[in-house]
Amino acid sequence: MRTNGTGEDGRIALIQSDIWIGFPRAEQVLARLQSLIEAPRQTRMPGLLVHGASGIGKTMIARNLSRRYAPEYNSELGITRTPLLLLQAPPAPDERRFYLHILAAVGAPAAALSLRAQSVASLEVRVVSLLRDLGLRMIMIDEVHNLLAGTHREQRRFLNVLRYLSNELEASLACFGVSEAVDAIRGDVQLARRLDEHHLPNWRDDAEFSDMIQTLIAALPLAVVFHGHCPYSSLLAVSSCEDIHVLLGELEPIRDIERPYRAGLCCGY
Repeated sequence: MRTNGTGEDGRIALIQSDIWIGFPRAEQVLARLQSLIEAPRQTRMPGLLVHGASGIGKTMIARNLSRRYAPEYNSELGITRTPLLLLQAPPAPDERRFYLHILAAVGAPAAALSLRAQSVASLEVRVVSLLRDLGLRMIMIDEVHNLLAGTHREQRRFLNVLRYLSNELEASLACFGVSEAVDAIRGDVQLARRLDEHHLPNWRDDAEFSDMIQTLIAALPLAVVFHGHCPYSSLLAVSSCEDIHVLLGELEPIRDIERPYRAGLCCGY
């Protein structure tokens, strides 16, 4: 959690900031991803497709792993190692835009980004060269269901790009998206065979959900603290983390600003 304020404003800022609550199902996904990134390089690297309803916590899982494998600069060798690269799929399957996003994400020099006018093949060579020098081990693509915004031909070409990068760099591929993401990935049979599917189910009103709410309440600097069983867990039909934002507004309606317009909650899922 992060805040720049103090006192009451700081407390509210803490409530509204990003929170990671590592519950078993989230840790299970992270463990699978870590095993992939630590696996020895091979010609056909395995991967993972994580899918579930919107707001279930997929993006926060991806960001959590990205922080664990942040770029490291070796001052003795004068090089930066980037074991993991997290990207958001472009709004439509566009190879050129995707390659330019990669160059920007790795902090490529302005000269490299000026390759916009050059061919896709030139961008491809530049991207592969840079990522190889960075020692990349895993490419994570969030919002992969964006592929479905393109034509069938555009989807196939974009999936070919993902498979090519994984092959060329001997790097694992991890994709995140809603259930439609499964249909997008299955558009490439070879790629689909490499990606195990991991479904994140919706929350249910059960003991696991109650435990999560208790942990969440304990992690927040609320003015009103509940002890024992959370009375709200039995009242909500919760399907995703976005629904849990409603719960936070009911816990402590101090100000309109404190009501739950929180963008960064991951409830360990």
